[in-house]
Amino acid sequence: MTWSSPTVNHWTAAIDPVLSRALKAHDASIAEHCDRVASLAVLLGKAVGLPQHDLAVLTLSAHLHDIGKMEIPDAILRKAGPLDATERAVMQTHSVRGEEIILAHCDLSFRKEIATVVRHHHEHWNGGGYPDGLRTGAIPLLSRILSVIDSYDAMTSPRPYHRIRTHAAVLSTLDAERGVKHDPSILDAFLACRFK
Repeated sequence: MTWSSPTVNHWTAAIDPVLSRALKAHDASIAEHCDRVASLAVLLGKAVGLPQHDLAVLTLSAHLHDIGKMEIPDAILRKAGPLDATERAVMQTHSVRGEEIILAHCDLSFRKEIATVVRHHHEHWNGGGYPDGLRTGAIPLLSRILSVIDSYDAMTSPRPYHRIRTHAAVLSTLDAERGVKHDPSILDAFLACRFK
């Protein structure tokens, strides 16, 4: 499939409306987070020179990256304090659950590519992430891009377990995660974009 008009709305029209409605009905704040991540991800994708096909996959992946959280118990998903080790392990299954949900939707454009991006969006550059402990270039490029944007939005948006941080504080945190959580080159491209 080729894209004649590379816009977020054009790409997101390909999302299965059932998936979108289900996520919004389950947790509007997660759906809003996914929408914000998609908007920023396409900007960062363009900044790093992704071709149109990859921009489309990235945008769709961003919209659906937390779809697996629909299967996480509310007591964990909405817990106001820190998660214990058992709760954290359950929460970390959301990327694999998301992959499975996406693969089950046969009519979703690029579902295999999107499922891969979603599965790996919590891998860390140093190998300390999940679910597979991938490191450096073994992490799919689109997952590395999504990771930076996801982290940025998570820290600049209200969550049950933390207050909103300032833009400057978030950039400082992201910079400290260079080469640990995030791909240094992707992070540099993000910082150069000066998102606010």
